[in-house]
Amino acid sequence: MNKKLIVADDTTLVITTYNNPPFLELVLKGVLRQQVMPCEVIIADDGSTSETKELIERYKKCFPVPLIHSWIPDEGFRAAKSRNVAISKAHGEYIITIDGDIVISPSFVKDHVAAREPGYFINGSRSRLMEKATRKRCASLDPRFSVFTIGLKRPMNLLRIPWLHRLVKGAKGIDKIRGCNMSFWKADIVAVNGFEERFVGWGCEDTELVDRFYNIGLKRKNIKGLAPCVHLYHPKAAVNYKTHKANIPIREETERLHKTRADKGLDQYLSSSSS
Repeated sequence: MNKKLIVADDTTLVITTYNNPPFLELVLKGVLRQQVMPCEVIIADDGSTSETKELIERYKKCFPVPLIHSWIPDEGFRAAKSRNVAISKAHGEYIITIDGDIVISPSFVKDHVAAREPGYFINGSRSRLMEKATRKRCASLDPRFSVFTIGLKRPMNLLRIPWLHRLVKGAKGIDKIRGCNMSFWKADIVAVNGFEERFVGWGCEDTELVDRFYNIGLKRKNIKGLAPCVHLYHPKAAVNYKTHKANIPIREETERLHKTRADKGLDQYLSSSSS
């Protein structure tokens, strides 16, 4: 007998990606193992080639909920724009965001949904898979992980202990903010006008968003012991550190001026997106 599909009818999962089909396939296999499925999965594609499109089209055939390919032209690293365009298409009242190098555990969506609360956004943690082990996973396409998986750093982050987040409050402010494991109400991200698209290249777009969340009165909830996931290894390009340094003044401006809305953000797409 087939297991009955349980769907969180008001929750959208957004996954960022760029030209890495092996990673994305592992991520999608992890999504297919969810105990509670989101009502839709939107791939926020920052300009990938046809290989990624073909992979998504193949997985659409076996996905039990809509799998939507939200693609923007390749204009360099535009994570903020790709997320905004994807979020503008979301039907869910609640948004969970992960990156295309995050393989989620079966309880991931269920845990975010159970922990959500008006007036809060959620930040989660992750384990990290080393380079050799990541290569093997890309070959096997096995999305199953445990604390005993060889090649894991921070394996204890894979332990699911539902009461732990109530005791271990975790980081505050923007410390250890991870857009790769985050969730928030759609109304809240609309209120702050989404991600700031003035950021060019890697760095600061997720922490600056959180600054604006704080500025409208939201609080941070860390879910240590819930929503386990694994970050696949990839080298960081040297240019990442240069763009991060260049992006810092934009973040500092938000903090200094107590800004609540992105100058160039989500509102560009909301009027033209379907409801």
